[in-house]
This record gives sequence, structure tokens and C-alpha cells, in this order.
Amino acid sequence: MFAPIYTAFVVFFLSVSAFAAAPVSDIGDQKGSTTTNTTNVVVPQVPPMPAQAPANDSYYQMQLMQDEVRTLRGMIEELNNEIRQLKKRQMDDYMDLDRRLSALLSGQGGQASSVAKNVGSTGKEISSKPSNSTFGQASSTSSSTTAERDQYNQAYEQLKAGKVAEAVTQFKAHIAKYPNGRYVANAHYWLGEIYVLQNQLESARQSFTTVVEKYPAHRKAPDSTFKLGQVYFMMGNKAKAKEFLEKAAAGTGNAARLASSYLEENF
Repeated sequence: MFAPIYTAFVVFFLSVSAFAAAPVSDIGDQKGSTTTNTTNVVVPQVPPMPAQAPANDSYYQMQLMQDEVRTLRGMIEELNNEIRQLKKRQMDDYMDLDRRLSALLSGQGGQASSVAKNVGSTGKEISSKPSNSTFGQASSTSSSTTAERDQYNQAYEQLKAGKVAEAVTQFKAHIAKYPNGRYVANAHYWLGEIYVLQNQLESARQSFTTVVEKYPAHRKAPDSTFKLGQVYFMMGNKAKAKEFLEKAAAGTGNAARLASSYLEENF
């Protein structure tokens, strides 16, 4: 009775063992899905990482440099504009001062040429009215002085109006016509100022040097000394620049103050 049951149990046990030893089905045949390793463990495939742009991208660096160059150019243009405005204001200030001083000197000259009265040793008043023999000479001199002043003022007005080329022409004509005139030093000075604004440094140096050497007692001599120091500095001759700046600073007035400040800032 037990033999058939025992035989059936043995057959069942062997069937189960055979089924358990069967290989696992390979399910990695699907394209691009998974792969199977030697231990029959399923491992998913990882897609490759995309390549990143190098940190030192030359094109990017070039763009940064171009932006910096544009910024620097804008700053330089602003500084140049400020310098031009400062130079213009400085010239306007000098021109206004020159105009007022010229008007003052002309008024004093008119008072001196008027009819005056002197007191002699006897205490009696003596009329200074010119005689007929000298009246013609006085009139001629007065007319010549007026013509000289008018021509200088005409050149000066051209400069004030911003007509620089016309002013240069008329200042030169004034110097040629009145080489020993009353306003020739002023004409040389303003030519120097114009040449500085036009960056014609050698011409400016010659104009200011003429005032300093030929008219050392003129009221434009201190200003010309200071300007000459500036011109030499811009030309790169610091030794000469310091020489004239110290000479101007040793004086008095506005030119001395400007020269002292210039020395402190640049030396």
C-alpha cells in the first residue's frame, strides 16, 4: 500500500528539483533596454554625460575684453570732454580779466592825456594846455594809439566769439604792424593760449617765451611764466617745467597760486 505512495512522492520531488535547476530566461534581448552580467544580474545602461564647455573659452574671454575696452573708451572720452571744458573756462577767465585790466589802463591813459594843471615853484597854477606847435604831434600820437587799441580789441573780440582762426590772423597782423606797441605782449600771450588749446606746443612755447624774455615787466609775464612751465611739462621736459613753475610760484597773484598747485600735483 505504501509503495505506490512512496513512488509518487519521489517522482514529484525529482520534477520540482529539475524545474528549479532550469536557467533563468534572458530578458535582455530588447534593444537598448538592459544588459545581463555573468552572474545573471540585470544592470540598466546609463547614457553618456554631455560634454561641458571648457572654462577658458577663448571666445567668451574675447567678448569680456571687448566690453572692457568699450567701457574704458567711454571713460576716456568723458575725461577729454571735461579737460576741453576746463581749458575753455580757463581761457574765458583770462580773457575777462584781460578785458577789465585793459579797460582800466585805457581809462587811466585818457585821464593822463587830458588837460592838467601843475603847480610851479612860485605856487602859481600853470596851465598844461599844449601850444600850437605841439598840438599836431599830440593829435597824431593819440590817433595812432587809438588805432592800435582798436585793432587789438578787434582780434580780442574774435577770440571771445570763438572765431579762433580769425583771431590768430588778426593777432599776428597786430604784432607785425605794431612790433613795439602797447598791446603786442598781450597778443603774444593770447596766441600762446590758442596754441595750447590746439595742442601746438612748440608754437605755444615760442609765444610765451617771447613775453617772458622781451617783456619781463609786463603784467602778462607772470602768467606766461606759469604757462611756459605747463607747456614744458606737456612736452615731457620736466626739468624746464619745474624751473619755470618755481619761478612763477615765487611771485604773487593768481599765477603764483596756480603754479604752486601745479607743482604740488605733478612734482
